[in-house]
Amino acid sequence: CGDETTKPAYINTFQRGPEESVWETVPQPSCETFKHGGPNGFLDLSIKEAGAPAKQWKYTDAPDADARAVQAAYWALTWAKEQGKLSEISGTVAKAAKMGDYLRYAMFDKYFKKIGNCVGPTTCAAGTGKDAEHYLLS
Repeated sequence: CGDETTKPAYINTFQRGPEESVWETVPQPSCETFKHGGPNGFLDLSIKEAGAPAKQWKYTDAPDADARAVQAAYWALTWAKEQGKLSEISGTVAKAAKMGDYLRYAMFDKYFKKIGNCVGPTTCAAGTGKDAEHYLLS
């Protein structure tokens, strides 16, 4: 993240703040360079602290939408195979496969803590293997 950023990035359309309403979001860049927005860039919308916050990457995800994109890529692959046109979509299918790999993280506890009757950031044991997986898209 810096001034030399010249490539497109995902647009962060939802940043946590005092009101977490999807109807009150402000589209903002994933890379905060402090060039746009308030004195501290777009961070002023959701972070109130003395001094300038650190430059940072910020992003959001929508695993349900990502899963639908992977599903669409699956059907495109299926139909392309039937029509002998696999080469026309192979690049897109490879990207969807990579997204699917990352999408699996959305099925785990946010902090990779064991699933169960546990409350509190310091009292919950760290997960190992798949015991932090809840098998639902978060």
